[in-house]
Amino acid sequence: MTTTASWQAPGPAPRDELAAWTTAEVVEDDLGEVPPLSRPGPAGRTHLVFGAGVNVRTHPGPEEATPAVYVHGLGGASTDWTRLAAILAPHATGHSLDLPGSGRSDPPPAGRYSPAVDARVVAGTIEQVAFGPVHLVGNSYGGIVVTHVAAGWPHLVRSLTVLAPAVPDLRLIADRGADPRLGVLLLPGTGTVAHRRLAAIPPLIRARGMGELCFGRPEVVTDQDYALAAREHAWRARLPWVFEATVGTLRGLMGGYLRPGPDSFAALAARVRVPTLVVWGTRDRLVDVRLSRRTAAAYPDARLLVLAGCGHVAQMEEPAATARGMLALWRDVDAAGEPRASADPGAPPRLVRTPVGLS
Repeated sequence: MTTTASWQAPGPAPRDELAAWTTAEVVEDDLGEVPPLSRPGPAGRTHLVFGAGVNVRTHPGPEEATPAVYVHGLGGASTDWTRLAAILAPHATGHSLDLPGSGRSDPPPAGRYSPAVDARVVAGTIEQVAFGPVHLVGNSYGGIVVTHVAAGWPHLVRSLTVLAPAVPDLRLIADRGADPRLGVLLLPGTGTVAHRRLAAIPPLIRARGMGELCFGRPEVVTDQDYALAAREHAWRARLPWVFEATVGTLRGLMGGYLRPGPDSFAALAARVRVPTLVVWGTRDRLVDVRLSRRTAAAYPDARLLVLAGCGHVAQMEEPAATARGMLALWRDVDAAGEPRASADPGAPPRLVRTPVGLS
């Protein structure tokens, strides 16, 4: 049994020809060394943000450069960004955080999981750790979270990059990405069943299932890579909230799909006022690459980078190509000068807290 067996449909077919949809420029600047997938990330530091611990890993870069903040997807962690943050370190200090209930971060107060709650935590972390404004980057569920941040806290964001954001897919087609059966999780009483199913999957099987699901070319993931991921899964499985966090976050994401209005993805994206890069892989089995054009069009100032042969986690599978598109965006933003900081009455208060631990 793999992690895909109970919850994931086969997904759309590879569409490598859609790399021709790319409108983004790339640069040939020197990049840092590309580390192997199995290389552990830097040690994290735990910061108190709104009373809960948020784990942040930092790749030091030039002090004068605008820092970058990286936000992972559902079931992911700050270590998802180790490769991309490392090769971009010559250009920017990179801070990757564990969202509430993920990685080594505490669960959110009162167990409330939603993109809006996570966005508030990300905004508070930017103020405390990176001091804003930053180049903000998110993958999958994290792409929805960072869109919330850019729309609600514009003074903290200089540019936005979203990698295969988990946008709603309401098309009536058979070969869609996300499995429509996941909607059953919105029904009362289904959480316990989902927890039991997740807990029954051995860590190594879970790691291999995620590799097969998220990579366009799963053969690039080695046994050593899977062993490292399995150790992390085993460590996480001992936390009392780990499966609640996975199911709760998924419920929060899907619940947002059903709420039209100012918090819908389309409305949030329309409020983003910074240049945006949308990155997608042509072999994404979770969020269909055919959604990439309409997603990019939802942002007022966006460019699209479609990577042939890549799956759902471009920052891990194609870090160099992703980095070159991001550097082109950053260069254009820097050339345009500092954005006007606008006060936002809904922004989180400034927090001045001391890191409380290492992980």
